[in-house]
Amino acid sequence: MNYYKKDFKEYYITYSLICVNLIIFLIMTLLGGSTKITNLIIFGAKVNPLIEAGQYWRLVTSIFIHIGFTHLLFNTYALYVLGKLVEKMYGHGKFLLIYIFSGITGALFSFIFSTKISAGASGAIFGLLGSILVYGWRKKIFWRSGLITNLLIILGINMVFGIIAPGIDNFAHFGGFLGGITVSYILRLIALK
Repeated sequence: MNYYKKDFKEYYITYSLICVNLIIFLIMTLLGGSTKITNLIIFGAKVNPLIEAGQYWRLVTSIFIHIGFTHLLFNTYALYVLGKLVEKMYGHGKFLLIYIFSGITGALFSFIFSTKISAGASGAIFGLLGSILVYGWRKKIFWRSGLITNLLIILGINMVFGIIAPGIDNFAHFGGFLGGITVSYILRLIALK
């Protein structure tokens, strides 16, 4: 029991984000389903005409909505694994900043380059990958352990899969990845001052 308390205390932002995603998914499911277009719109998915009309908050809310159980499952697992790692590397506040900023830049790239309705934490997840690369790029131990090489392979596979499989928003992935790199690099520069 003490292990779980310690684990939650150490990674409480990761667990809190997972809980928010699960609660929103459960509510959407109870109200007719997370794949229902009207529910996606009501709960704040990225819908270009509505954002153009001034609903800029959708660039944030869309990060916490998942379209279908499989989407939720993959993103929740990725958040559980990568979130804990990034929260340990950067600390609670910086981790949350990286996650939200990456999610917003992912949604923004999707808004600019795609007219499809979209939602999900994928942009934020890719931002976490970018933040790990920034953190470990100059650390020999990360290269020797194979972590950086494995992350680059995972990124490559996901980008190829995103091109092949329909319905995957690669623009959000790419935007989130760039957002994660950018904010992590800025945080690194601030820490060096």
